[in-house]
Amino acid sequence: MKVCIIGAGVAGRSASGRVRQLDKQSQIDIFSTQSEIGYAPCEPPFVLRGVACWDDIFYPGNFFEERNITVHLNTEVTDILRKEKRIIAGGRSYPYDKLILSPGTSPSSPPIPGIDAENVFTISTNIADGKALEKIIPKYNSAAVIGAGAIGVEMALALIARKYKHVHLLDMQENLLPASLDKKMAGKIEEVMQQKGIALALSAEVSSIRSESGKKLVTLPDRQLEVDFVLLTTGSKPNVELARKAGIEIGETGGILVNQYLQTSDPDIYAAGDCMESWDRLIGFKTRHFMVTTAGITGDLAARNLVSGNSNPYEGTLLTFVIEIFGHQIGTVGFTEKLAREKGLDVVTTTISRPSTRPRYGGKLSHYKLIADRKTRTLVGAQIISEEKIRGLVSEMALAIAEKVPLHRLAMLETPYSPAVGRDPIIDGVTKLVNKLG
Repeated sequence: MKVCIIGAGVAGRSASGRVRQLDKQSQIDIFSTQSEIGYAPCEPPFVLRGVACWDDIFYPGNFFEERNITVHLNTEVTDILRKEKRIIAGGRSYPYDKLILSPGTSPSSPPIPGIDAENVFTISTNIADGKALEKIIPKYNSAAVIGAGAIGVEMALALIARKYKHVHLLDMQENLLPASLDKKMAGKIEEVMQQKGIALALSAEVSSIRSESGKKLVTLPDRQLEVDFVLLTTGSKPNVELARKAGIEIGETGGILVNQYLQTSDPDIYAAGDCMESWDRLIGFKTRHFMVTTAGITGDLAARNLVSGNSNPYEGTLLTFVIEIFGHQIGTVGFTEKLAREKGLDVVTTTISRPSTRPRYGGKLSHYKLIADRKTRTLVGAQIISEEKIRGLVSEMALAIAEKVPLHRLAMLETPYSPAVGRDPIIDGVTKLVNKLG
């Protein structure tokens, strides 16, 4: 079998490895427009912060050689000839039996006057973006980051770590990390960020960016910021032009439409990663919310279904998210209260602020918000902010939400306790929800 994979990001790499594992004899070609195999979009801020180098975050160079996968770098796929089952890449023709589309996304820039001027940058999985910033950052000491999602926050943290005197983080939304946190929960980490020197401007629309005397002037409704450079982290758009040109159906969110087996409208072509239209696991609404882990899962499933037949359905995303900000770990899964209400759910919520371990044993204040659906009496969302490790709690909530475990069963779950270790704080929150629901 001949398999072509367009895109060498997380989804494409995951797919290529799984195809090889399942089919030792297949011919696998993977194509990338970049000069080097890329990295996850959350990685560059750590290099720019100075705690890692580019070599640390690149995919192992021998991965493809060991699996006999042919990699085509600096090679753009310009056409998919579906009737002939071949692609045109770098001016050459490559036949395929099955094709996987995983071209990822490109930075999406808002229509702000002056946004294409000098010293306005974007960040993506393309190493060229990261290395351009790497050269610029040491020259200056002030910047405006437009976009307060995960990458914007990470870049603001990187600039503070590089001893910048002025770092402004701007967003049109009313709170930080709006896709993952509700306003009051976000406020708890916003206070920390401002104390550490990041100036937040939320619910703020940038009307223009212009240059004057070697500075960038960023105009807001109530003031003007003077900085050395501007970084845009305002989201991304799926790379679907090739699919659209080939007549492959595009979904309502702008991603490539796929079925539960990640097949596109052409049964011999699959899609995976950020380019595809996903759906949430709770009520099935269409979304393009992706984490690196989700890209890897969809790449893996596309490969399994491609080789073994459509026997591994994708159940959708749980909208999971995690980040660390100045020693505080933030983890979320499922809907925010705001999103749940927008989707028509009748929700009840509770919040808890306390250490999971007694302070005398080193426990630190943590904040929890749980969101439940009144009709199904199950959790639909959880938000955690803590100076303690939270990975286990986030995974616990993800499983409870994915499996739609009734609240009364969660409340009765036998969990361990020790004064020095503490107890599961989520159970107290679940009990409060059960009491609210009556």
